[in-house]
Amino acid sequence: MAGEIASARADAQAAAIHAHWAAEDPSGPAGGNAQAAALALAAVDAADARVRELEAARVIALDIIPGAVPIEGYAFPKRCLMLFGAEGPGLSEKALELADDVVYISQFGSVRSINAGAAAAVAMHAWIAQRA
Repeated sequence: MAGEIASARADAQAAAIHAHWAAEDPSGPAGGNAQAAALALAAVDAADARVRELEAARVIALDIIPGAVPIEGYAFPKRCLMLFGAEGPGLSEKALELADDVVYISQFGSVRSINAGAAAAVAMHAWIAQRA
């Protein structure tokens, strides 16, 4: 994700330079063209919006640990990375530290774990159900 953010920032910087040339510098690539300046400023706005979207992305850990919130009441962000641990040990302490939020899948009975593939399917379905 850091690479995507860096790329989006570079796009914004390039668009800003082009907008400056288009608006101010008759010897620049766009030659002082107001229409080119407007298009370049729109590109700056789009690149800035992309940077904001990428920076808003969150890391969501799925594990049944104290302090985790139930998936049924969790509002998934539009852009997120979901982390799933192995059956038994779950997620590492480092993974849990890096997570912005920790969510668990509610269960009944004595079984207190779900296969990682099944947990991923449930979580991804919850994410898409909030977007449909």
